[in-house]
Amino acid sequence: MRAGLALLLMIGFIVLGFAISTAAIESSDRMIGDFLHSLRAEGLNSMMSVVGGLGATSAFAVVLALGAAVLLWLRKGKEALLLVVTLIAAWLSNSLLKNWIARERPVDWERLAEADGYSFPSGNAMISLAFYGLIALMLLRSGNGWGRSAAIVVYIFIFLIGVSRIYLGVHYASDIIGGFLAGGTLLALAALALRTKQDRKTDYYFKNVIKR
Repeated sequence: MRAGLALLLMIGFIVLGFAISTAAIESSDRMIGDFLHSLRAEGLNSMMSVVGGLGATSAFAVVLALGAAVLLWLRKGKEALLLVVTLIAAWLSNSLLKNWIARERPVDWERLAEADGYSFPSGNAMISLAFYGLIALMLLRSGNGWGRSAAIVVYIFIFLIGVSRIYLGVHYASDIIGGFLAGGTLLALAALALRTKQDRKTDYYFKNVIKR
């Protein structure tokens, strides 16, 4: 199931990658961007800047250090290693995709944040979903109420990070969607690596016993 989801998300990303220069996507990007920019206000600008900062390299580094330290303290070396590998893979693949597709950032909008390099897919959206999404998945797997609640909060912030990049004028909506599709692909693959022996037994049971 996870492999199928990864494939589906990857196909979605490829389709969007070919479609970003079409009139329909460009019109949608403009409409969504203009709407979010119409909401700009001093307080909201500050909040979106803070939220957007959660998708910065420095934020990823701090969370990685803390997350890996906690996982190692809990004797979860496999999870700590997976967290490191996922972050590196997301960063490298985003850099490669951006330079390959080479879509320029918005030039007609006032920018409320500094941003350089190409635009598609959004690195903040892609890396946030792959990296923070993996942390949320680990919290979900903890099996307790606070873990599930924390995971929901993490996923909400991931979504807001994406929205903030459009609001701040440094990305199109399609950049964010592309980032989430690519990041979701990596997250689905990481979920495969996170599977335990018990997970595989459960999957086998449902596939070969329940469906009979």
